[in-house]
Amino acid sequence: MHQQRGFTYLGVLLAIALLGIGIAAASEVWSTTARRQRMEQLEWVGQQYVQAIGSYRESSPGGAKAYPRSLDELLTDRRVPYVRRHLRQLYANPLSGKLDWELIQAADQGIVGVRTPIAGLSVGHDAHRDFVYLAPTGAKPGAR
Repeated sequence: MHQQRGFTYLGVLLAIALLGIGIAAASEVWSTTARRQRMEQLEWVGQQYVQAIGSYRESSPGGAKAYPRSLDELLTDRRVPYVRRHLRQLYANPLSGKLDWELIQAADQGIVGVRTPIAGLSVGHDAHRDFVYLAPTGAKPGAR
């Protein structure tokens, strides 16, 4: 009878070890999936800013095309008699959860894009890459 208790105890220890290995593998898969989802969200948000900046510039009244001076101008464009919105809301950086975008400015100090460093939340080859989102207007960013 004593030998059987030892066998049952070893069986329980083996089951716990296998369960731990399974949980560790599942948490790695979950972690990778969560990072990929944040990266996809980052791409979507970055494209929203690109589209809004391009829309702001293209809807400039008169002949001179102008970039917004702040991200708030994308929410409420007061250059025309009616309120025009190029962006529904200021989107937070999905990697940090904050509005901590670095603004990329043109020589005239207008905003031509946004950038965010990944800061270790990368997947694969993106480990030290900055994500830069520029409006497709052909303008060159100013020196900063």
